[in-house]
Amino acid sequence: MKMNKEPTIVVDSNVLIKWYIPEKYSEQAVLMRNDYLYGRIRVISPTYALLEFANTLRKYVIRKLITHKDVLTALNLLLETRVEYISIFSDYMSKVLKYSMNNNVTVYDAYYIVLAKENNAYMYTADEKLLDKVKNKEPLVRHIKDYPRDRIELLGIKT
Repeated sequence: MKMNKEPTIVVDSNVLIKWYIPEKYSEQAVLMRNDYLYGRIRVISPTYALLEFANTLRKYVIRKLITHKDVLTALNLLLETRVEYISIFSDYMSKVLKYSMNNNVTVYDAYYIVLAKENNAYMYTADEKLLDKVKNKEPLVRHIKDYPRDRIELLGIKT
């Protein structure tokens, strides 16, 4: 995939959580976050990713995996990073619904994928079920664990 000087990537809430809550693949997600903070990449996500992020934090508190203080810290840090949240475009909705029905994925996941396609961008997730449903069909949909390898191409790093 040929990218511009500052390549765009789409991230779902699974990746955003890993930016601030240590869990499997957080190391790769933090590398991505740092690339974003240093201006090496452009990160976009639908506005509802904030709701998904907050809901995941709530679930982690209920399971006693993190504290209320951790929730507020993670939310404030995410808001400070100023990810580019994209409004829900009505122009995309017919594509999203069609994609969702044709590929047996949620409308939420389909929106991330359509957003990536419309922006000629990789879409990163840690959602194994989604990845299984679109493997061999969607080369733009990538596992967050692939980011360290992908960034060589994205950033034009000479090896």
